[in-house]
Order: sequence, then C-alpha cells, then structure tokens
Amino acid sequence: MLEEIGGSMFSENNQISGRQVFRLLTYDFLGMGTLLLPTMLADTAGRDGIFCILAGILSTFLYLKLLRYLLKGMKTSYPDFLKQKCGKVCGYVLWGGYFLYFILMASYTAYLFSTLMLNGLVENISFYLVLLLILLLAFYGMAGGIEGRARVYEILFWFLMIPLFLMLFAACREVKPVYWSPIFMADGKEVLSGSYYVLFCYSMVSIVLFLKEYVADRKKCVGAAEKAVWFSGGVFAALYLILIGLFGVEALAQMKFPAVTMMSRVQVTGGFLKRTDAFMFSIWFFTLYAMLNSMVFYSGNLAEKVIRDCGGYLEGKKRMLPYLILLLLVYGVTVLFYRNQQFLDCVTFLLWKIGTPFVVGVPVLLFLTGERKKHNKKVRVLVLVCFLFGCLFLQGCNVAELEDKAFPVLLNIRDQDDFQNVWLNHEYAGNKEVDYNHLKVVLIERSFLEKEAEVEDMLSMLEQEKEVPWNAYVMTTESCDRLAQTEGELDVLLGNYLEELLENTSGIDQKAYPTLGMLYEERANHLETLYIPFVDIEVEQSGAVQDDTEKPQITAYEVWKRGRAAGLVDTDTARAAFFTQNFADDYILQLAPELYVKVDAASCRVKETEKIGAGGLTEQIVTVTVTGEGEILSGTVSASEKEQLLNTRMEDYLNATASHALEKEIDITNSYRNLGADNRTWYFKYQNTPATYEKNIKIQYLIKINWKSE
Repeated sequence: MLEEIGGSMFSENNQISGRQVFRLLTYDFLGMGTLLLPTMLADTAGRDGIFCILAGILSTFLYLKLLRYLLKGMKTSYPDFLKQKCGKVCGYVLWGGYFLYFILMASYTAYLFSTLMLNGLVENISFYLVLLLILLLAFYGMAGGIEGRARVYEILFWFLMIPLFLMLFAACREVKPVYWSPIFMADGKEVLSGSYYVLFCYSMVSIVLFLKEYVADRKKCVGAAEKAVWFSGGVFAALYLILIGLFGVEALAQMKFPAVTMMSRVQVTGGFLKRTDAFMFSIWFFTLYAMLNSMVFYSGNLAEKVIRDCGGYLEGKKRMLPYLILLLLVYGVTVLFYRNQQFLDCVTFLLWKIGTPFVVGVPVLLFLTGERKKHNKKVRVLVLVCFLFGCLFLQGCNVAELEDKAFPVLLNIRDQDDFQNVWLNHEYAGNKEVDYNHLKVVLIERSFLEKEAEVEDMLSMLEQEKEVPWNAYVMTTESCDRLAQTEGELDVLLGNYLEELLENTSGIDQKAYPTLGMLYEERANHLETLYIPFVDIEVEQSGAVQDDTEKPQITAYEVWKRGRAAGLVDTDTARAAFFTQNFADDYILQLAPELYVKVDAASCRVKETEKIGAGGLTEQIVTVTVTGEGEILSGTVSASEKEQLLNTRMEDYLNATASHALEKEIDITNSYRNLGADNRTWYFKYQNTPATYEKNIKIQYLIKINWKSE
C-alpha cells in the first residue's frame, strides 16, 4: 500500500526490499568486525589471519544454505515456528536466551560506540552524557520501525562506503608487503580460533529467518545476505592486509582500534584535516548505530510478543514503551561495563564463548511481526537522515574556543623528569588549553633517546594518551634549548621549519623519515632499522667573522635498530641506506676527487644467499642488485671504459659504506625485515637471536647502471 504525502510516495506496508536487506546486513557485519576483528586475528593467527577470513566466509555460505532450507518450511514467524517445533515451554526458554543475548549485545555495542566517540570525536565530555545521547538517538530511530531505518541506511550507504574505499586506497601507499610474510606459521588450533572470530562477526546473518516477514520479495532474502557476506568479506580481507602491511603483526595484535589508528597514517602530517578525520569516524558511527538499533529492536519485538501471548496489546504511542524500558536497561548495563572492567570481561566471554554458539546453533535471531498503526513517516525519516548526515561533519573538538587554545607544532623532550613534568601538565599552557592535533615534530635530546627503559616509558605513555598525532616526525639533537634560540631568526616557527627541512630534502621520500607511529610499532615488531635525523647548528666562518645566524641543519642520523637507539651515522651512510631501500628518487655521490655522478630511477633488489668462503666456511651474503640510469655531473671518464669504471667505483663506494656500517652492527639494507618473505631458513635461525644477525652477514652490491652519453 502506498500513501501519498506532500507529493512524495512512501511505502507504509512495513516491508523492505532485497537491496535494503543487503545494506542492513552489511552495516551489522562491518560495524564491530572492522573495529575488533583485525586485532583478534593478529593475536591468534598472525599473518595467516587472511586465511581465517576466507574460512569464515566459506563457513557462512554453508550456513546460509541451511537457512535457505529452513525458510522454505516456515509458514509463520520464526518465534512462533520455534514454539511449534519445540513446544511452548522450550520455546519460551529459547526466547529468554535470545532476549539476554540481544540486550548484552546492545549494551556491548553501546559501550564500544561511546568509547569510540570519546576517544576520537569529542573530548572532556562525560561518558554518561554521550551514552544517553546515543540511546536517545536510537530510540528516535526505532520509532520509524524497520522500514524507516532501512530507508535511512539505503540513502547513506554509498556516502559511507566510498570514503571507506578511498581511505583504504590512500593507506596502500604506506603498506610494506614484506610484513605479510612469512605465512603458514599458525597451527591448526590458532587458525580455528581465528576462523571462529570471523564467524562471530557473521553470526548476525541468521536474522534473515526473521526478515522473511519484512521482505517484499522473500526469495531475495538469502541472496541479499550472500551479497552482504561477499561485500563485507572483501572489506575485511583488504583491511587486514593493509593493517598488517602498515603496522606489522606484533604491533597490530596490541592495538585497540587499529582501523581508527590507520586514519592518522593517511592524513596530512600534524592532523590538519580534522574534518576528514571526523568524516572517517562517521563510518563506525553509522555501522555501530545500526547494530545498536537492530539489537534493541529484536529484543523489543520479543517483549511485544510476550505481552501479546499474555493477552495484552500495545497500540499507538504505547507500542514504544517496551523499547524505552529496554533502552534504560541497556543504559544501566553499559554503565556497569564502564565502571567495572571485570564485569565487562565476564560478559565479553559470555558473548563470544556462549552467545555465538547459541545463536548460530539454534539458528535464530528473533524478529517479531505484527500489525502497526500507519503513521506519517516522511518527516521522521527526513529528520533522521539530516541528523545522521550532519554527524559526518563533526569536528572532533571540545567546547573550548579557538582563542582559548594553544596549538604547538613542536614538542621538546629533554629528559625523563622534563617529559613527565610537561606531560602531566600538558592540558594547559598558561591559561590556554593545549591541542596537539597540529603538532609537526617531536624533538628528543639524544642523551635521553639512548636510555632504552625511559624511552619505552615515554612511548608507552604517549601511545596510551593518544594526544600526539602518530604521523608527527621524530628528530633528535644535543640540546633542544640551543635550537630554540634560533627560532627568532627563522621566518617560521621552529616546528614548521624542521618539517620543511625533511619534506623539502631533495630526492628523499618522506617515508624514509621515522614518525612517532613507527616508533610505537617497533616497540612490538622489532624488525626495522630506522634513521632519526640529528639536527644541529652548523656554524660557518668567513675569514675571522663567525656567522651566528646559521639555520639548523641535519648533520647526522641516529640509528633506531629494532626498537632501540644504536648510535650515530653520518649523512652519507644514511643516504646510502635510503637509496638501497628505494626511498631516494635520485642519488648523488662522489666517486673520485672531482668525479660526481647522479643516479635516477634506480631500483635496488635485496636477496639473501649463502656461499662457501675462505677456509671452506659458509658466508651469509646479502646481495643488492642496483639497476637504473646514471649521468656524470662533473669530471670526465673515457667513453670506452665509462660504464665498467663507474659501476665498479660505485660498487666499491657502496660496499665500503655498508662494511663500515656493519662494523657498528648496522645493516643499511634493512634486510632483517625481509627474511620472512625472502629466506625462511634465515628467518627461523635469527627469530630468537636477532642481535647476531648483523655480526654474521656480509653485504655485496652489484651495480648495473646504464650511464648516459655526454
């Protein structure tokens, strides 16, 4: 039946289309799955988590075959079908189990929803107030019934999915494929555990049994569910591979919401794109909102069914009374989650270990039908769409005005006492509130950076507080105060100047420079050899006159090897490392007193091999094959011997540089991180003794540069 309202046609038969079923289920799958699944898979199955996703998808399709069969034999609503098949008493017992499951799932979703909003969008706001507003919004959304909510979700679907795809695409640039290997390392128990987690995220697929009463074309119900599984499964797989490639499996296993953390890796340095950041949070805002609505709606319909069986009848505004009572119950349970971690852990265990087998095993998700008084839904739907769509543009700021805030672009860390004193009072600078979202550079004094335990405490505190952007660059110096004295002679703030110093460095990719997020990841991964720029003031002399206006420059690099400081290297060694790791667009080097050459579009391939050396001993060789185009910038070489001579001299230069670095136990090829993909034998050999790796290897360059004719 159609009712014309103000010239628009809205269906009032409480029916939804197959396309709307697809979108409803997709919201339910993606909401909790994208937030929690990556961490759980990394913790259980590691890099083999991608196979757990595949196993979970295939299991869900087999489960849908069963649901399709059950649907053919259903002549009534599924709750009534349960009573017919199991008897009245057993049917009511099952109803009670489902009711408890729905309420606990709604409470857990509300807790997750509120926590995410507090961590990412709003600050200095009461948890209780945020939770109350979320539940009031849920109550308003349910007033329109499933048909009204389906319209809203259908309208907003691509407004949410397209930004999600763009975010994943943008993150691909930062992915390190070597982090995907080695695979086939998890045992059968770990793979089964990971597959079970995926199945939990897909357990909501069984609601198609109850959607039958609400779908106009009931034959499309299971087909829509299959499409939702394929769609969400593709998102899960892509997201998991990207997160593994960004953070590494060890760091990913320790993160709370890695998909949210990923957003800081694809923003402009310092987090200036706050509107985009909030826009990305809207993905989880809507998916969790849909999940919360579904759980309360199912439990509310079950309550209505019980009232009906007891001889009661709710009509008009009274039909919303069960939902109001249930939302108050959800509020109370969610507050208990917030105030009692032990209670939260107990309920989480109940949902994962008991609730999921219960729901999948029966298989049931209650969805009651019933005649409802028709009412005008146009205004309700449009208001809800406008309200939710407006949330896309939340800025994530608190109530403080801009003039009452301070926006530092540089964070100086001198020592442990200085850091603790600054950080414990970091919320206010004078009478202004500090906002670190515009921070560009974290500058750490070298004497502090070399204290492993104290740096670990600092990184742990910064990571937990989440105040400082992950993509803020990390630099080091001998004295922060000495650099600060030059700020008055610069055209910009010192933090902006240091950022420009990195981003405007000729020929070096920005990915070569460590960020705070990279240091967080290496606390868990222990794979990378990073090079932290060391900044100092180079004082030049012109005759007897000293130039005191010299600007800060990068004079060396502090090596950060597998999560700890490993000493300084000169800029030539660091640039050779950047070139070897394909972070240099061009590479200029001096091969003789007056011979300078430039290599463009070079590609360096690293391979680990073994050969028999002097005395019959086996040598472990890391071979770097360099190809590309080169030209002579200054100096002359005869045409007949140019290619062989230049390639040989370049080999000698890079071999000498690599050998000198190995004397300090520094591998400029960063080959240790590639062992899982390139050499599983070496990977197992050095997995538990990484400190011996640089002592045992030799590095050999093989140059195959085509030199341009003069």
